[in-house]
Amino acid sequence: MNLSETSLGARQQDAVTRLYNYDETILVMATGDGKTVICLTAIKELIDEGVVGRVIVACPARVVKHWATEQAKWDHLAGLDVVPLIGTTKQRSAVMETRRSAAHVWVISLNSLDWLLETDHGADGVIIDELSKAAGKQAKGLRTKRLGGCFNWRVGMTATPVSQDFLKLYSMCRIIDRGAALGTNKRAYEEAYFDSDYMGYTLTLRAHADKIILSRIKGLVFAVEDKKADVLPPLKKHERRFDMPTGSRGTYDQMKKDMVVEDESIEAANAAVQSGKLRQIASGFIYNEDGVARHLDTARLTEAMRWVRDLDGASGVIFFEFIEQGAELNKAMPETSTFQIDVFIHVGGKGKILLAQAQSLSHGVDGLQYVCSNVLFYQPVWSRDTTEQAVGRVWRTGQDSEVNVTTLVCDDTLDDVVVARVEGRGEWMKIFMRHLQSGAAA
Repeated sequence: MNLSETSLGARQQDAVTRLYNYDETILVMATGDGKTVICLTAIKELIDEGVVGRVIVACPARVVKHWATEQAKWDHLAGLDVVPLIGTTKQRSAVMETRRSAAHVWVISLNSLDWLLETDHGADGVIIDELSKAAGKQAKGLRTKRLGGCFNWRVGMTATPVSQDFLKLYSMCRIIDRGAALGTNKRAYEEAYFDSDYMGYTLTLRAHADKIILSRIKGLVFAVEDKKADVLPPLKKHERRFDMPTGSRGTYDQMKKDMVVEDESIEAANAAVQSGKLRQIASGFIYNEDGVARHLDTARLTEAMRWVRDLDGASGVIFFEFIEQGAELNKAMPETSTFQIDVFIHVGGKGKILLAQAQSLSHGVDGLQYVCSNVLFYQPVWSRDTTEQAVGRVWRTGQDSEVNVTTLVCDDTLDDVVVARVEGRGEWMKIFMRHLQSGAAA
């Protein structure tokens, strides 16, 4: 295939060449820059040249069908048989039996990957879309070993910098390069580059360790420079801050101090649960032990409605985190119609407001850039990956208007800590602990 005769841009062609020439790659590209077509092009090249026979693509469930859809858009990918494996185990097995002889690519969700690895898949290459998720806490050790052990060609894809979380970085690299860069023992890696507190719970990266780690993985990572800022309209970020009502503040402080809300018999078993409860209270509600939400105030909802009014008929998307937040917003807006369980669309006046759970709509959705340029985060999202992916649904190729991203922040709450994390401030964990241990603002 002559890449110059395709519709791929120069940076995309460079990425294809890298994937074709190397057996192991972590591909870092911004959302909307064409990672899917790059990988499919490389696969076709490798199959045409007899380097690999079949490839598995493991990705978030929402984008499984997207890979086949993307293949159909490009003339140079004609003849590449991309097969989504969805549905029940029985349904997936039936599709494999029917398409086995012709299939070049099996596409499956990350959650079902372990099942596929147990089958006679016949693949000798693998691509992990959203590598950071595969390397997260939910990833199984068996999966990690198998991904590194039985595939001759391995690619991990991510839209966020691989240096964001140096603990997760180890697992990401281990999956792709079998431990060549950072070793095969995670404990040894932690002891080499991190200091721990006296309990061993909190690990802190040592001074200059980041430079050593990044130098070790230099040959593994292929980062394509994000040129969106040069070719797209400006991206502007804003915060809308508001005060927590007095009643909710008392509940918040009680949970922060005693890890309990006495009148509701709501108790936090540990710091992780406590932080979740504090974020709920800051949002204006709290779930009890039965999963029933007790509403505390409407301060955040009021700010969101002000944002909608300020749009003055323009379209926008509101990303929420908790389902209760989506239900609250859904109820507050007139003329509603639900088209997915966790995604609601509201039509009013000249514009449309899309309500979407950030974790759900941050992957595999295209087209928002053509209908809106306004984004509201109902509450800061813990994951920087999710935040950047969500913004990338709107700020991407095809957008012709200035994009404004607004985050609602409740003062003197964990919202401040989450903002620190999303902004990549390295001291966010210290900010977190300081907030829990004192009554001072974060």
